[in-house]
Amino acid sequence: MQLLLETVIPVFALMALGWSCRKSGLLDAGAAKALNQYVFYIAIPPLLFTSTARVAIADIINWPFLAAYFAGTAAVIVIAFLGTRWMKISGPLDSAVVGLIGSWGNTVYMGIPLFYFLFGDKGTLPVVIVTLTTNMVMIFVLALCANMDGGGQERRSIFGLFKSIFLTNPVMLAPVLGMLVSHYSLTVPVPIDNLLNMIAPSAAPVALFAMGLSLYGLSLKGNMLQLSWMTVMKLLVQPLVTWGIVLVMGLDPFWAASAVLLAALPAGSMVYVLAQQYEKRVELASSTILSTTVLSLITLALLLPLIKSWVG
Repeated sequence: MQLLLETVIPVFALMALGWSCRKSGLLDAGAAKALNQYVFYIAIPPLLFTSTARVAIADIINWPFLAAYFAGTAAVIVIAFLGTRWMKISGPLDSAVVGLIGSWGNTVYMGIPLFYFLFGDKGTLPVVIVTLTTNMVMIFVLALCANMDGGGQERRSIFGLFKSIFLTNPVMLAPVLGMLVSHYSLTVPVPIDNLLNMIAPSAAPVALFAMGLSLYGLSLKGNMLQLSWMTVMKLLVQPLVTWGIVLVMGLDPFWAASAVLLAALPAGSMVYVLAQQYEKRVELASSTILSTTVLSLITLALLLPLIKSWVG
């Protein structure tokens, strides 16, 4: 109950405050865009950079943790497809988007704040690892599926997507730079280090507030059976399957709990971006983001105390 009052409720209260400010007209769509840009380009990169620059590379690249997380992700995609024969999948690219909707978590806007509030600076490491590797794996999967579909437009858009995610994306570049600083034992100049330390703490609260702003206007659309299935896959099946996997593997409690919590996050906004990019399941992606985000108030309220006691 204490964790619920001290962490879960403030997290969702910040999101609700953002949504309320948008609904009341106090902040408009322009403010939502500006805050999201601040979070993405200004606040989160310093947090990711400092969290990786101050630890050894061996602590960042945790292969058992990655194996457990991706095994859980792969398993839930398979389970999701076993129950989606009635969704009339139209090809490999459509299949990939459906799989992402049911498995890709909101690691940046939800994962970073939750882990930061729960575990402090070290809590961002699992989020960094999963964000980097998930994007790399999913880009490969999308490229493969686009080529299997045989469309030239899809191949060109994959290159654009790769460029935007890896070459010009500060959320991806910041932790990579941090790992280089760690690997070569470089010293960050004190003025720059102080500046980064001033900005980084703003990432978590502003991200949650901005997410609340962005949720305004979303609605549940499309096939409710499909939406229900995707919601169950993301919020219940994926964390339960991942929990079973980490127990079998015998992971260290911190990394095991991190894998489960990451699996339990609501659907990420990147899913909607990809759905729009390829004009596949746009309504399902948008509705799944909304439903999983709202219902995660319940699932995370139940899960977080278990996670906290697990880690100790």
